[in-house]
Amino acid sequence: MFHPRNVPVEVFAAIVVGAASALAFVLEGLVRWQADGDPGWIRFPVIVAVLELLAVAALLTRARAARLGATVVFVLVGLIHLLATLNDGPVWVRVLSGVLSAAHVFGLVLLNTRPSLEHFGGSR
Repeated sequence: MFHPRNVPVEVFAAIVVGAASALAFVLEGLVRWQADGDPGWIRFPVIVAVLELLAVAALLTRARAARLGATVVFVLVGLIHLLATLNDGPVWVRVLSGVLSAAHVFGLVLLNTRPSLEHFGGSR
């Protein structure tokens, strides 16, 4: 069973970053949907959130391949948010996307620390 005391702080922080950023992206989609009236704004954030929550759930299982899978997901989602930051759009969306991109890079760094590597079954 998952308990925060059973995992290193780095792994727990990466799990929190992944779950919180997925929720923030869905909330951004909901706000844009309500502002524009177009339900297309919510589809992509929900798909990304499901993918990210699957990666977080895999981290909770402590499987050896979970760290690699979560790393790939964090890189891809971080790049998606970086593209949204550099794109045209409302300033608040660009700022939020920049923060979410930085959070994913932070989660990526946390997953590659020594305690995280040891938690998921040793060094590379």
